[in-house]
Amino acid sequence: MSSKSTHTFEFLLFDGFSNMVLASAMEPLRDVKFRSIHGGVDWVTSTMDGGPVLSSSGLQITPDQKFDYGREGRKLVVIAGYQARKALTSETGRILRRSIRHSELILALDTAPWLLAETGVLDGHSATIHWQELDAFEEAFPKVTVSTSRFVRSGSFLTCGGASAALDTMLDLIHQLFGSAAAFDASTMFVYDAAIQNEMNRGAVRFREKGSPKVLAALNVMAENVETPLSTFDLADRVSLSERTLNRLFMRELGITPGKYYKLVRLQRARYLAEETLLSAEQIALRCGFSSASSLSRSFQNIFGLSMRSVRVPEQV
Repeated sequence: MSSKSTHTFEFLLFDGFSNMVLASAMEPLRDVKFRSIHGGVDWVTSTMDGGPVLSSSGLQITPDQKFDYGREGRKLVVIAGYQARKALTSETGRILRRSIRHSELILALDTAPWLLAETGVLDGHSATIHWQELDAFEEAFPKVTVSTSRFVRSGSFLTCGGASAALDTMLDLIHQLFGSAAAFDASTMFVYDAAIQNEMNRGAVRFREKGSPKVLAALNVMAENVETPLSTFDLADRVSLSERTLNRLFMRELGITPGKYYKLVRLQRARYLAEETLLSAEQIALRCGFSSASSLSRSFQNIFGLSMRSVRVPEQV
């Protein structure tokens, strides 16, 4: 896990890409970047010629830049959709092959694994693709070990199928890069029905195999008690642990004390209220368990590196 490095993702889009796949891959990163406590995250969008690209639903996106195959140190996210077979010209294949050598990690989402396989870079690797293409993919590329898993990591390649698989892929990658706390936070941003999410093994439940159920229970208690924060002792008591054991579990699994993490939860809530509501600083402080607006402002500045005033909605500036 890296807690301080800046991780740069480049989303290379091809005509026919799915809006849902792009959002499922990008939005979890937005959550990590927004919280800005787990490490640096940044991203850009690109196309082969730098021109606009059309999604499968006809949404046009103007990219940030033309794709540069020689850019070093990025995590390259290739997204293609229904027109993947038409997208691969000899020039595109040459550029993709050369870009692999310069990329730290290559994610191929939806039908993008087909593009990589056509260039030969997946030969000898395990990979998956959108379920509608699995049979054809296996037949077309006998040198690739085709898997029916939701996502597959093989060397520097990470492949997956559709939108829900893209979300799981990115959450798993966030867990690797930033730890369980960041993955838990990003995951819960997308939970709209806890019962259904639990049945489908999504949301916070996904991390039970990677983190202690007691830690996850403590995180839930924190989220439910933002306005009137509990002491670490009371928090531990709520999950039937000693305070010492709770501290030890948090440090081992999240790399942070429960007290500090609890404060981050409250500050995140304060940031949301500052950006999305017209509540005064004093009202926000009370709703997030701070004794005063000045106390909240100091903590906000220390954690986010900017003043709370700077993120207020225009009417409050």
